[in-house]
Amino acid sequence: MMRRLRALITALKITLRGESLTPSHLRPLEDWIDEALRILDETLRAADARGIKASARRTIALEIDGRPTDLELALQMLRHNLVNEYPRLMRLDDANAMLVIHASNMNDEYRLSRFLSADVSLTPELQPLHAHLLALPVIEFSSTGD
Repeated sequence: MMRRLRALITALKITLRGESLTPSHLRPLEDWIDEALRILDETLRAADARGIKASARRTIALEIDGRPTDLELALQMLRHNLVNEYPRLMRLDDANAMLVIHASNMNDEYRLSRFLSADVSLTPELQPLHAHLLALPVIEFSSTGD
């Protein structure tokens, strides 16, 4: 219990100093995630403003690799990865975790590209998000495991 309390106090001190717990070599990925979330939120706001709310996005559906997938589900899967999976994998701080992040991002990008190639009604709103997914930073790890 005391160890957790010390960790919490340390984290609070770092936060109050405006520093980050993220190792410096992972900061480009952290920044990329933050920007992806910003673009995703902007995409959803633009869709809502055009009257294409979540219920309408659920009706924009494709069969992707034999599975019915709607646009809202694809965007929520992307959000889940950005908010939950990528930060959890970043805490592992190793090359295998980065490989999983790249694979997951490729899946998200692929789903989005399928909606773009189908020329759905939100194509202009989706293009910046798709371009950002294509720009995932490459994080190098030394061969010694550092």
